[in-house]
Amino acid sequence: MITAVIIDDESKARESLKKTITSYCPEVNILAMGNNVADAVTLINEHSPDIVFLDIEMPNGNGFTLFDKIKTPQFTTIFTTAYEEYAIKAFRIAALDYLTKPIDFRQLQEAVARYKNKQKIELKEQRLELLIENISNRPSEFHKIALPDNEGYTMVRTSDIIYCQADSSYTIVHLLNGKKIITSKLLKLIEELLPSETFYRIHKSYIVNLNLIKQYIKIDGNQVVLENDVRLDVSDRNKKDFLDKLLQKQ
Repeated sequence: MITAVIIDDESKARESLKKTITSYCPEVNILAMGNNVADAVTLINEHSPDIVFLDIEMPNGNGFTLFDKIKTPQFTTIFTTAYEEYAIKAFRIAALDYLTKPIDFRQLQEAVARYKNKQKIELKEQRLELLIENISNRPSEFHKIALPDNEGYTMVRTSDIIYCQADSSYTIVHLLNGKKIITSKLLKLIEELLPSETFYRIHKSYIVNLNLIKQYIKIDGNQVVLENDVRLDVSDRNKKDFLDKLLQKQ
């Protein structure tokens, strides 16, 4: 049995989530519920739950302040939020689990399944800091993303990414310092995380940083030359939109 507590300042939201969990995730036992961060600290210390369902916007301190009081959490956090879409992207960039209100039972089941399959995303201080940094910004201002690799996650500044290259079910992220990060995310998923104002998919296999293009070559096909002198093909299909995007950057 998986144990859990629910922290949300709205009683209807707490009861609704508890009812959804009981109906669709019977393997999760709700031990207690609270309505603020102080309650959360008390209930976590008392029950040592496996999962904390944590609302973000609450009186007397938002959900993030919980981690000022519990420095090394021994539980998995699943955030619940009514934030708009741009902020949801911040959660995805930081690789943290979340549920959007009103709670969809399928989304809930997926989050619990990730915990059960040991694919849960343990809360790391760096990724929480990344979320807090990004959630106050618009997508065009997201400065870092969390990339899963063999050792866990690597925090990468988007300005340090020259280009991303598809490699079967993996993506190779090429950085300004010459390093490469091989991540288990598909190129399509990487594309969704990167700010569209700065990055463009020039080919089915490549996403480039528009700020790090040195030259565009029309002769013998369409190619870009990047800051590291790598040449990449631009597909005919993407050429017009790509050139329009380049002109907008001028």
